[in-house]
Amino acid sequence: MPQLKNKAGDFDPKSVACWDKGERVPFMFLCLVFDMISNETGRIVITDICVQYAEDCDALAEACGRTEVQVKKQYKELGDLGLVAKASRSSQSMMRKPAALTVTKVFNTFRLIAKESGKDSQEKKKNHIKGLLVATTDCEPQYLIRLLQTKLRIGLAEQTLLAALGQAAVYTEEHSTPPPNIQSPLEEAVKIVKQVYSLLPVYDKIVPALLSSGVWNLLKTCNFIPGVPIGPMLAKPTKGVSEIVNKFQDMEFTCEYKYDGERAQIHYMENGSVEIYSRNAERNTGKFPDVVIAVSRLKKSSVRSFVLDCELVAYDREKQKILPFQILSTRARKNVAVSDIKVDVCIFAFDILYLNGQPLLQEQLKIRREHLYDSFEEERGFFQFATAIISNDLEEIQKFLNAAVDSSSEGLIIKTLTRDATYEPAKRSNNWLKLKKDYMDSIGDSLDLVPIAAFHGRGKRTGVYGAFLLACYDSNNEEFQSICKIGTGFSEAVLEERSTSLRSKVIPKPKPYYRYGDSMNPDVWFEPTEGQNPRIIPFPHISLLNPFSWSSIFSLPFSTVAPPEIPLCISDGTIVVMEWVWEVKAADLTISPVHRAAIGIVAPDKGISLRFPRLVRVREDKNPEQSSSSELVAEMYNAQKHNHQDNQEDVEDD
Repeated sequence: MPQLKNKAGDFDPKSVACWDKGERVPFMFLCLVFDMISNETGRIVITDICVQYAEDCDALAEACGRTEVQVKKQYKELGDLGLVAKASRSSQSMMRKPAALTVTKVFNTFRLIAKESGKDSQEKKKNHIKGLLVATTDCEPQYLIRLLQTKLRIGLAEQTLLAALGQAAVYTEEHSTPPPNIQSPLEEAVKIVKQVYSLLPVYDKIVPALLSSGVWNLLKTCNFIPGVPIGPMLAKPTKGVSEIVNKFQDMEFTCEYKYDGERAQIHYMENGSVEIYSRNAERNTGKFPDVVIAVSRLKKSSVRSFVLDCELVAYDREKQKILPFQILSTRARKNVAVSDIKVDVCIFAFDILYLNGQPLLQEQLKIRREHLYDSFEEERGFFQFATAIISNDLEEIQKFLNAAVDSSSEGLIIKTLTRDATYEPAKRSNNWLKLKKDYMDSIGDSLDLVPIAAFHGRGKRTGVYGAFLLACYDSNNEEFQSICKIGTGFSEAVLEERSTSLRSKVIPKPKPYYRYGDSMNPDVWFEPTEGQNPRIIPFPHISLLNPFSWSSIFSLPFSTVAPPEIPLCISDGTIVVMEWVWEVKAADLTISPVHRAAIGIVAPDKGISLRFPRLVRVREDKNPEQSSSSELVAEMYNAQKHNHQDNQEDVEDD
């Protein structure tokens, strides 16, 4: 392959691949690749860098002799703990240089950090991190700390990494001959790797399978299995019953209640163990011991293993009615004892993805639903099938929508039954539509956005923030793009609460991965995170580029020195991260010269903004990178039924 050029100068990964076959890959090599990617903006070139890397691969203050005050001061100046680590490490002299780090050494140490528990575990974690830091050189401390933070911020999106894996598999000498019917091997290989990752998002299984059997056999060697969560299939918004009938004309479809609870994927293994995962693949088993008992009790005796897609909803069993989501959110997050449960939940099951050793993802929904109904016994208030009808009559569907809303559900999910009705993991599919009562007079859906800045309040709002700058997330460029300024619709209590929560997230300057108009001048900037409660991430399903955890290496309270998004590893092999997003509704979307959401998709040099945005709630089940994407914003804009007058006119900040 040709040598690559970038802004940092010429660099050929093979020129520093100085280890022999069978030896461990130096960590420095990985860091040099990170460094080159961070200085490159072209997606194709970044992919090529990753391809070449894949081919060739065939505790801070104590560790660096710095004081707390010095580290705090430098973090305020640089705004990047990785750069602080690099500066601290380069200024430290050592009597004896430790052995050079390898990728395997770093990776295995991360595993040790995550598994430490019990007495003195925090001290042990600190020592593991110090042991790595004292062995780092050059740019290694910078990327080591960023890896521990799970925030590389070098412009390397996961989809790019998956594409690189597919291409690298084609370029390797062994297993590289594609089947005769494939015309574009590189494109097909990328497609296969991405498809497999959606079914089995574990690099520890995908990479060995690529090396042993090649990319052309990957769909046979890697498949969906219980115990490993997949991304849930998602629905696209629609604004009315007539739109549904038009989109699904000449197709059989079903309407189901859209419940207002927590999306859950329940895995029941052959050995009788149960795991419950959230929509973000977070392990929630400890939060719902009652759910574990219910599914084990109500499955039929013929069922040996299964994976359910369902909604866990707060439920009043005495009055036999659904309770609001806010009630469900009061449940404890982990280590819940059944005897201590104050808020009961009902499992509303609507899909089954795996049954008795067989994946069902490629079956049509009608077949999957038959398997679901045949595999469980219903018990009101404990386990119920989602209420559903099959109809294409506008009046009947409208009545069904009204009934769903009256039952305290959000609305309807409409799904194809017998054609184009397979389960598409981690995709927002045209074959699932969602309809809420309050969609009909608005933009068609709410958006999940991240507060990245704020403006000081004036008059009655003196002492709190008067307005906030919100952003969506562009995964291709790994950046947060401003979409609106929100300041109306807050009660005094909510405004005080949001202001208090965000004050601890203030940073001295905007992050380099924030994109906003030059005329936007907020008074304060925030880390891309909000909230006081943590989210829980399961250790086994975190990739190398988004790995694991770190504990405070300063022996200080977690939030006093480290950036707010730094996770804290806890004893059961999970990670706690303080990250929330805001759910926002608006009257409309419009082209804006001020905001940068979806810039270049709808207009070449302008973004999209929201008109009359209002806060609905703070979402605890999403992290900033899972906020609404720029692609979704563009889709919603294009889906609007009417053309705005201001499509041709520049609008000022809303």
